[in-house]
Amino acid sequence: MLRKNRMPEHHRASNNTNARRARGAPALYLALALAASSLPASAADDAAPRDVSGTAPDASAGGAYAVAEHGEHLSPQFRQRAWNDIRDNARKLKLAAAPRSSARSLGGFAWPLALNNGLADPGYHAISNYVDQAGAGQVLDYSCGARSYDGHRGTDYYLWPFSWYKMDNNQVKVIAAAAGTIVGRYDGNFDRSCSVNNNNWNAVYVQHADGSVAWYGHMKNGSVTAKGVGASVAQGEYLGIVGSSGSSTEPHLHFEVYDANANLIDPYAGSCNGLNLSSAWAAQRPYYDSAINKLIVGNAQPAFASCPNAESPNENTALRYGQQASFSAFYRDQLNGQQSQYRILRPNGTVFASWTHNGPAPHYASSWWNWTWSSFAPSGPAGVWRFEVAYNGTTYSKNFTLSP
Repeated sequence: MLRKNRMPEHHRASNNTNARRARGAPALYLALALAASSLPASAADDAAPRDVSGTAPDASAGGAYAVAEHGEHLSPQFRQRAWNDIRDNARKLKLAAAPRSSARSLGGFAWPLALNNGLADPGYHAISNYVDQAGAGQVLDYSCGARSYDGHRGTDYYLWPFSWYKMDNNQVKVIAAAAGTIVGRYDGNFDRSCSVNNNNWNAVYVQHADGSVAWYGHMKNGSVTAKGVGASVAQGEYLGIVGSSGSSTEPHLHFEVYDANANLIDPYAGSCNGLNLSSAWAAQRPYYDSAINKLIVGNAQPAFASCPNAESPNENTALRYGQQASFSAFYRDQLNGQQSQYRILRPNGTVFASWTHNGPAPHYASSWWNWTWSSFAPSGPAGVWRFEVAYNGTTYSKNFTLSP
């Protein structure tokens, strides 16, 4: 049986919403399954990890990394200011509006985020909220689910894992989903928000050739493109760094789109999208975009901090014989019918340890799982090892070295 490896109290969370609010929990909280003995049966009955000598890891950790409830991203005051600026600037720039008959014809959007500053992970985001399609007091997303909150007007892409670390190191940039003209730009606003508030955000507003307008909000202070109002941007061009300015609970991009008649658009096509019939994406991603965002090998488990402090990935790919070794995988949209196959391979390609794992919940927007050996491979061999996970049709791998 694995030994429980307890995390600090503020990293654990109750499933009771009222209790969470009463405790003043941070905007992002961890619902941790701290050991195999405490996991639901679907996880505890996975093929247990064992190394070649039959030794099991000494500790395991993981679970959901869940985004807390959100509120309105812009106060009525700043939302009205944004619209006034957009309309005034479009008029001064003599930007022609599209005919009303084609106001909802926008399409061909590129993904609005990209790796930056040397980040090479296979993924970097998860989705907390889609556009709310329902009336007041109800929640409905484009795919007839409830991945939103009442009145939400855009799509929220949060950074996962280590959102504050990524923000501090400029690792994820916001890019233009479509070519257009900048008709609004705000910068200089506080960018380490952890709660719903009445502050303005750092944002760029781009009007496209068909008259539609895309809003890109919550960017990092000082990161917004140097291009001013009236400048043209190409599809895929840099607009800023993902941050947490304005009314925000963690670093994320709020992406909000309107047609030429200022009608709200949901860029995702689906059976419950009552705003527009077709997708605005050149290639729409699936509702459950299941993938592994990151693998980590290190001497200690990754450490999460309270908002807005940066996390500690604790990554170390140069291990020594018999040292503590920690192996972690970070998922987005993990579904419990998707089994992961884990392997640790020696330099000659033979299997040192292997196991399988299923997430215990029907769906995790973001999740992580860790296994730690207190004395890993005390007799080697030396060389380049590989930690790999086969998940949802893709094999992800991370190399590390082992030496005496």
